[in-house]
Amino acid sequence: MEIRTEMVNEIVVLNPIGNLVASSVELLKTQVENLIEKRFRFVLLDMSRIDFMDSSGLGSIIAADKSLTAASGVLACAALQEGVRKVFRVTRADQRIAVAETQSEGLLLIQQRIIQKTGR
Repeated sequence: MEIRTEMVNEIVVLNPIGNLVASSVELLKTQVENLIEKRFRFVLLDMSRIDFMDSSGLGSIIAADKSLTAASGVLACAALQEGVRKVFRVTRADQRIAVAETQSEGLLLIQQRIIQKTGR
């Protein structure tokens, strides 16, 4: 798996490509830790190019959400493929982590949360 990164205003968009499985979760964990260290707190995980995700992959997203929340940040996921969406739904992860249909909707969702948190 590889993760491409882009900035949209103050939101970091992570674009992982491939499978989010046990052998690749350390990459996502390290990426999020580095972002928090550099004081980036608002992250959108664009899942449009994740073909498969196992329980370790889901666990890494939940851990990222916890880390960002602890740093007064926000994580949202966007553009989940059907198999990944099913994992979120069955495990009820979609009730804990914000999920948007598209990257644009995910960016808007995070911007709304930023306004709620900061009043700006």
